[in-house]
Amino acid sequence: MKEEIKDAYHVVYVIFVLFGIATLLPWNVFLTEKEYWDVRFQVRPFNEFIADNFMSLFALSFNALNLATLALLIRYQRLLSLRVLVLQPLVITLIMLASTAALALKTQLSGDIMAKFTLPSIGLMGLCTALLQGGTLQLASLFSPVHIRGVVSGIAIGGVVTSSLSFISQLEATDSGTGQPTADDVAPAASMYFSLSAFVVLMCIAGYTALPHLPYGRYKLLLAGIIDDPKERQLMTVDDDYEEPLLTVVEGDGAGSSTGSRTEHTRAAIISVETDHTQRKRSWQYHHAFSIYCISLFLVLGITMAIHPGISSFICSVENPARVSPCASRTEKGRVYGDLFVPLLYVVFAVGDFVGRAFAGHGPWAHGLPKPLSVLAYAIGRGLIGAGLLFCHVVTPNVWLLTQYFDMDLAPMALMFFLGFSQGHLISTICMHAPSTLKPSQASMYGPVTSFAISVGCFIGSNVCLSLAYKFQEHRDAPMPGVPEVFTTSALL
Repeated sequence: MKEEIKDAYHVVYVIFVLFGIATLLPWNVFLTEKEYWDVRFQVRPFNEFIADNFMSLFALSFNALNLATLALLIRYQRLLSLRVLVLQPLVITLIMLASTAALALKTQLSGDIMAKFTLPSIGLMGLCTALLQGGTLQLASLFSPVHIRGVVSGIAIGGVVTSSLSFISQLEATDSGTGQPTADDVAPAASMYFSLSAFVVLMCIAGYTALPHLPYGRYKLLLAGIIDDPKERQLMTVDDDYEEPLLTVVEGDGAGSSTGSRTEHTRAAIISVETDHTQRKRSWQYHHAFSIYCISLFLVLGITMAIHPGISSFICSVENPARVSPCASRTEKGRVYGDLFVPLLYVVFAVGDFVGRAFAGHGPWAHGLPKPLSVLAYAIGRGLIGAGLLFCHVVTPNVWLLTQYFDMDLAPMALMFFLGFSQGHLISTICMHAPSTLKPSQASMYGPVTSFAISVGCFIGSNVCLSLAYKFQEHRDAPMPGVPEVFTTSALL
């Protein structure tokens, strides 16, 4: 029986795009507000180590819990309900973003207190993001590949939207006339930015709540056995992805999934026949294609996180007179060469990522399985783009030791665009083809393993970023106040 109920006006698709936006919203929001944190963490008394390295510490806090949670989900995700995987993380994220928006207006709070609230909050949202990564894709897989692409597209759109909003919020920030913005100057725009982000999450919660009440959403959830209505129980359907008979039987007392007990049995006839002859014909790289693709994902995110945003957020315009962070907020040529330069770099990166994902649907790699080793070489080659950013006008809290080879603002703009483009292109290409490299019996590996590879790359890249930031800055020989000796330059070198 072919499905007759359609996604009217693509409402369900839009909901999944919102889910994609919300998946990495905390990450995008906190990291794109670099100018706000640059000022806010300097309110005395403050921890100098955190104030000087907050971007790298943000990444470490977020990715540490994100990685640990994903590692657990590989084993235990099947035991968790969609309410735990999707709704509850959204509610927690909403609370944390709303709290951050409220605290942004409390400018009398010290930088030390703000850091003690912000770092654990980012870690908690890293945990929520891991749950959302698994939950939204699992939920979308109950609908169709189109809705899975909606989630992936939402992630890219979220990057563009948040970086653009960050640019606008920084544009709206005032200057008290001191030459450098104060906490009172940046607080209103930052609070509005966090509030808008919280509103997006609220829309996602509303979408999740509405999903079982929409005709198409209810139809799909009934087929999957997520909800049960005795009057609408479906005993035989066709799985359009495999074109094989799929029998779903829900047994129980007819009560809803939240109150009643039920037993769900799903049986699908999926036969995979692969002879020894075809196994021998496959080359080594195709035989290990999925593993190579996962290694490539690890490298893609590792290289990105080693540079962006931990180091890229300290790149100033060549017209900016600052020699130590923060960049001068105003220059003779305008704010684009001052405090708007970094937000503009974020927008360029996000646009590049979006264009790269769109480009993945065209060209030779869009229609056939790309050679895994070619993808791996592409991922490794991105390191040259990241390395180029180290030789731009980097203005860190201590003097940057590397020589500035690029004396035009076009250089970091172009490098950031191609860093984003190559990331989006590679991630979309790999995610598009990786499932076809697995046997049907291995299909359940795809989501958890690829997500884990991405998170490991982010975590390792964040550590590399912190190490690079120390290695290429001048440091005092004495340890910073309140910082263990392990973090001093001599220990790292």
